Amino acid sequence: MADSYRPLPHHPLNQPVIVMTPPDSHGAAVSEQSPAISAMTDLSQIRPLMIDPFATMNDANERMIAYAVRMLFVAPSGREMIGIITAADILGEKPVQYMREVNCTPSEVLVRDIMTPVAGLEVLRLEDVQRARLGDIIETLRHSGRQHALVVETDAGSGRETVCGIFSTSQISRLMNARVEISEVATDFAAIQNALS
Repeated sequence: MADSYRPLPHHPLNQPVIVMTPPDSHGAAVSEQSPAISAMTDLSQIRPLMIDPFATMNDANERMIAYAVRMLFVAPSGREMIGIITAADILGEKPVQYMREVNCTPSEVLVRDIMTPVAGLEVLRLEDVQRARLGDIIETLRHSGRQHALVVETDAGSGRETVCGIFSTSQISRLMNARVEISEVATDFAAIQNALS
């Protein structure tokens, strides 16, 4: 027999109304001096958002908007990760260059066509993150010109790496109650040419 659920009753608010916030003299949950791990999205606690490599670029964009994120893991049928796709990939020059090369429309651009494959990713090691402060992570993101940093844990026996966490500038900004500005860095020749022209 299926579980029987029932709606909870609604009640009117008694005014004045206060919104609860965590006690902190600065009004922020973390600061640059906080342990870095305090701002990491722990993938053992929060399910990562995935998308199939054969999904369209528009599908990826809609999924990011729906879940208020700027990065998705690319994994066929939810299996091993083969790359990531970010809002910058979708809104930047990659789709335009791809459409010129293969003469297609935006609706024909697939995630696999513009994603960053695993071979092109650089990651942080969990043991380094555990010794770092949040300011170190912010400086790392600024230095790399990226909005996200993946964190991996290495299995001592097999040597296999598992992505166990993510740092994102949007999450850090929310936790610090201050905007973290990162300038995108051109990482390939075409992107450098576009930036100069």
